Order: sequence, then C-alpha cells, then structure tokens
Amino acid sequence: MVPPYAEPAPVGGFFETHDPDGATGGVSVLEAWTGGRAWAAFGNARSAFAALVATLPGTTVWLPAFVCRDMVAPSFRERVRFYPVAEGFHPDLVGVEAGMAAGDLVLVVAYFGQPVASGVQNLIRRRPDLHIVEDRAQALAPGPAVDGSWVLYSPRKLLGVADGGLLVAPVGQTTLPRPDTSSDSDALWRAQQLRHDDPLGRNNAVWHVANQGKEAAMAVTSEVMTERSLSVLSRTSLSSLVGPRLANWRLLDRALHRWSALPADPTGPPLGYVLRLEPDARDAVLKGLHAERIFAAVHWPEIAAPAGDFPRETQWTRELITLPCDHRYDEAGMARIARRVEGLLA
Repeated sequence: MVPPYAEPAPVGGFFETHDPDGATGGVSVLEAWTGGRAWAAFGNARSAFAALVATLPGTTVWLPAFVCRDMVAPSFRERVRFYPVAEGFHPDLVGVEAGMAAGDLVLVVAYFGQPVASGVQNLIRRRPDLHIVEDRAQALAPGPAVDGSWVLYSPRKLLGVADGGLLVAPVGQTTLPRPDTSSDSDALWRAQQLRHDDPLGRNNAVWHVANQGKEAAMAVTSEVMTERSLSVLSRTSLSSLVGPRLANWRLLDRALHRWSALPADPTGPPLGYVLRLEPDARDAVLKGLHAERIFAAVHWPEIAAPAGDFPRETQWTRELITLPCDHRYDEAGMARIARRVEGLLA
C-alpha cells in the first residue's frame, strides 16, 4: 500500500490552469476589465506597453521609480524618465508634472491591487494633453478607470492563464496597436497544466522549472494572446476571484497586521498580503517560507530606476514580501501561512 504524501501541498507561486465557472456568478473578468472599450490582446503586458509607446515616436516616457525593470524595452529606453513613489505606494507626480510636455506618456501603477491615488485621477482629468496609462498588472478590481486613460492588465499574475497583456483604450478611442503574430500555445501552457495535474505538488520541481523557463523566455514581441487564455477570462466571473481574495487577506491581517505594508481596510482585492520587514528579517522569512513550500514572492527584486537616485524605492526591494491569499486557498491555508510567519518573526 502506498503511504499518503507526507508534505503539505505547495501554497502560492504561479497559477495552475484555472477551471472557469462559466461566469455564472456575474460579469466575466474580460468584460469587467474591458468595460465596453476597444482593446487588444498581446502575449504579455510589456509587449502591449511597448506597442503603445511605438505609436508615439520621440515622446518622453515617464515611469514610476518603483516598477519592474522588464517594463523598459530597449526600443524606448533612451526616452525614459522616472518619478518618485510616495509612502503607501502612491505615484508622486507633484514635483514632476511641470516637466511633462504635451504628448508625453505617463505610466501609473495600481500597486498591489489598490486604486491609484485621487491625485493621479485628478491629473488624468486636468491634463488631457498627456497619454496616461494605468498599469493594473497587480489589480483584479481597483475600481473604474478614468475615461481618458489607457489601461494595462497582465492576467497570468492574477489567475491561471498562461499568457496575456490586455491593452484597453480610452473611452471613445477605437484606434490602437494590435499584435499580429501567433504564439506557441502548447509551450506556453505546459507549466500551468503540469501544476494543475499535480494538486499535491509531488512533482513541484518539474513544473517549477517549466515555469521558470517560460518566464525567462518572455520578451517584447508582437505575439497574440492565446485563445485558451482569452477563453478562461471570458468564462470566469470576476466575483469568484475577488471575494475569496479579500476574505483571505482579512484572515491574514488578523494575525499579521503589525507587519502589513498596506492599509488596514483595502478598497480593492489586494495582489497578496504584503509584509514590510527589516532586510535581514525579510530574507530569513522568505527562506523559512520557501523551505516549507509556501511560495511568497518579492515585488520586485530589482527595479528599473537607478538605485542612487531613488533610495526609498530601492529599499523596498529589500523589505517587502507578498504572501499568497488568492482564490485557490481557504481559511486553513491562511492559518498555515500566518502561523509560520509568526514563528519566523518570534
């Protein structure tokens, strides 16, 4: 008789193939994200962003200092300027707005799933001469986008699809860049399917390596999002993802609030439960969690902006941990995470 598998199943990490609910619980993810606007489905968000930038030759591209370095493509690297991000992870545009010329492109980020600050929303309304892009790669439902903004989504960071970068146009605009190259769907979906078929995580190393390879191969291309990913987004209700994520975040907050980097009562479903720790403690907690197959993440290990010019944002790369709290898990899973974090910080 084969003994039961002794190790607990892995928690966190990349998403296995998502089983849609048919969007019977309400509006689908795709409908909610596009909201009746024109949209294009690229292979990933960085490709969608680079395609938009390419339609604005010579334009200055303003990026927050706290952003993944992969967002900066070689095609526009020389045009990039950075602006600071305030405590609480809000884009701080006050000191740089005067330097933004008509026609400039400004990227703002809905950090960890929270809405962008009201000051950014006011900027979008006040400066219709700017091209403003709201990066919602970490955001399931941060509230309605301002009419005049572009919006970016990266679904594989939020549910079990293999690829995708949705570029949603401002209200009333129908012309936007579109991808024109097919992708290798089987190769892209391999890691997700391997994990889906291994719920106990017995072959953790196999699907982890497969996903690492896929992510390393991600690049700025003109590839189209796979039909399979689009199908999952169109057949999954947004509410089926939002409710569990908020409930799980609140469960973790009861135990870990003293180390939280986010507001006590988030207004949108967070990407995860974000801890802010001293660097040595952060590294010890990460090591301890990973040893028990609790795959907490770091957003981000490296950022695009020069470290010497933006010390606060650089420090966050050494302080933050994002704990999983998504729809895959229940109260028992959150209790496991909370107990282990508390034990490592005791």
